[in-house]
Amino acid sequence: MSPDKNSMVNRVLVATDRSETAELAVRFAAEMATRFGADLVLVQVVVPPATTSVAMTEDLVRHARELAGDKGFGTVVVGDDPAKAIIDAAETEDVDVVVVGNVGMSGRKEFLLGNVPNRVSHGTSRTVVIVNTRQRVEEQAQKKRRFFR
Repeated sequence: MSPDKNSMVNRVLVATDRSETAELAVRFAAEMATRFGADLVLVQVVVPPATTSVAMTEDLVRHARELAGDKGFGTVVVGDDPAKAIIDAAETEDVDVVVVGNVGMSGRKEFLLGNVPNRVSHGTSRTVVIVNTRQRVEEQAQKKRRFFR
């Protein structure tokens, strides 16, 4: 499918921490990008003191290419504030849509940094899609429990 220059969706960015939960949001974003013939940009935020590596970036790019072919891109960014890092990446990558999952940090980190999806949706002028990953993970857990009974 060739890109439609009149489309409102030419680039889709999705934030991932590479968890099973985040992968649900990644798959949602990949499907959206495919339907619109748009680029797919995977962004992984690394919060210090954790560090990035070339292998981490290469792995993210490889995953993006598996999902979107030559329209798949990946970038790893470092930032103390994940929401701000996602917002900044959306600006840098000049995306039309930002996709985030609703499951993320909890406890002390969430209290200190706030709800990332909420902060992203209020902190950017880009369209934001919040994927209900919590519900899907709970549904999968219920299916597994039923299967093993």
